[in-house]
Order: sequence, then C-alpha cells, then structure tokens
Amino acid sequence: MKIEAIPTVVFLETDLLFAVRIESAVRAAGAQPLHVEDEEALWEAIDQWPELVIVDLAVTGWEKPVRMAKNLPHTRQIPIVAFGSHVNTEALRVARQAGCDHAWPRSRFVAVLPDLLQGVLHRPTRWVEGWDAAPPVALCRGVKQFNAGEYWACHETLEALWLAEPRPVRDLYQGILQVGVGFHHLRNGNFAGAVKTLRRGLPRLRDLPEICQGVAIAELRQAARAVYDRLIELGPERVREVEPSTLPRIAVVGCEA
Repeated sequence: MKIEAIPTVVFLETDLLFAVRIESAVRAAGAQPLHVEDEEALWEAIDQWPELVIVDLAVTGWEKPVRMAKNLPHTRQIPIVAFGSHVNTEALRVARQAGCDHAWPRSRFVAVLPDLLQGVLHRPTRWVEGWDAAPPVALCRGVKQFNAGEYWACHETLEALWLAEPRPVRDLYQGILQVGVGFHHLRNGNFAGAVKTLRRGLPRLRDLPEICQGVAIAELRQAARAVYDRLIELGPERVREVEPSTLPRIAVVGCEA
C-alpha cells in the first residue's frame, strides 16, 4: 500500500484576512496549512518538522523560534521565509541575520508565493552519480538485515559502505541506516532516540530518485515519514503502541534472494 504524506506549511500571521490568502495559496499548492499566531505556537509547529515556515515580521515573538530552528540539527534545513513592510528595512535585515532564508517586502512575497510553494513542495530530483547502478553487495546485505529487523547490523553494514563512497549517492546508504537506527530505538521504547535519528535520516533520502540503485526510495521515505508522524502524535508515553510488525520493509531489485 502506498502511503501519501501531506506536507505542512506553517505560517505566523495575526491579520486574519491575509492569513486566509496564505492558506488558500498553500492548499492550492497541495499542502496542509498550519496557522499560528504567537511565539509558543510557532515553535511547537516548527518542531513538528514542516516543509516550510512563513513569518510575518509584524507579529511579535518570531525571532526566538527562528533562531532556535536554525541552530538545531533537525530543524536547520527547514526553509524559513519572512516578509514585512518595504519601509522597515531594519526588520528585514534582522530577519536575515536571525537565519531566515529569505526576507522580502510584503509585495514581493505575495508575488512569489505560488512559485515559492511549488519550489519547496516539488523539489527537483537529485540525479546523483551512481543512482542507476546495480545495488552493491553490501547494500543488498544491509537491506536484507533491515527487512529482518536487524537494524543495528544494518547500521554496521551500511556505515562501512557509506564511509567508502565519496559520491553524493552515499546519502542513500546513510539515510537507510539512520532510518533503521530510528526503528531500532522505537522498538526499544526510546522515543527521543527514534525521533532524533529519523529526523536525521529522512532528509538524506529526500530528492533522491524514486528508484535509486534498485531501492524503492519513494516508498521507504513515505512509509518512514508516516511512522515518524505517528510517533509525534503518540508522544513518549505511548511510543510502544507502534507495533514493530508494522514497520516498513525496503523493496529492492537487483539483489539475490
């Protein structure tokens, strides 16, 4: 069964009419809008790992969550776009200094919002060198260990392969091994460890070809993200409600049975 994850776009806005405008654009782009109105809600939303964060600089309290996001490993890569009055150049400067990837006057933000959303939500595939090669023997062994629930053995196998590979295709090996370590922690009831390593592994698989060295990456990242979302929904007290038997397996072609 193919699992579709709906991407989320978070936006900080207190002008309700403008919030409706942003929400409509987000929905039209195929994402789920999450509207927040204060500092605490903004950080809670960022910590849920959205695809994009939009900040109205006229709303107070944005700076601390943005600085935190850009200084933590699991949120550092989330693009944050700010907008404000074209005459308030100081606010735009502070936003860039705080870590916002873009800080635009409101008029420009409105003009580029549809293209911005398309660029973030539909990123081009990274056709990394070696993506179409046959799976290495070690990758086949690691996938077999992953599918058997031998996640730590998978980590050891793929780490050696990752360390020996200088090309960007190494993200494939590191992404799989980190997802596997996340499942290892989940199975042991370690909520923090599971969340931490899934947040590290999933971005490495993002934008790789749907089939990379024979591995069905698109299916794996969708299924693993669904596990992550379920973990966040349950929280640390209910982590063991995720049945190990329901954890996804990796489909691969080109490996001996």
